[in-house]
Amino acid sequence: MGTQSHIARWGTSLAVRIPKPLAEEWGVHAGSAIEMTTDGERLTLTKRAYDLDEMLSRVTPDNLHSEWDTGPAQGQEIW
Repeated sequence: MGTQSHIARWGTSLAVRIPKPLAEEWGVHAGSAIEMTTDGERLTLTKRAYDLDEMLSRVTPDNLHSEWDTGPAQGQEIW
């Protein structure tokens, strides 16, 4: 049997609380992207895989971070 939870109201939406041990096991935290799919009465949550091309397409001149100097290489770093 899986972990049980309750549905709560969050503004005009509904929310399901994910208990901390389950979130840690699943590797998610507040802000993690997930995908929700339904099949009849079953709701499945899946961690969303990040797509590099999609993420890079969101970079604009307005949100592009400038380069900064972190100092000389340390240990086995090669620059």
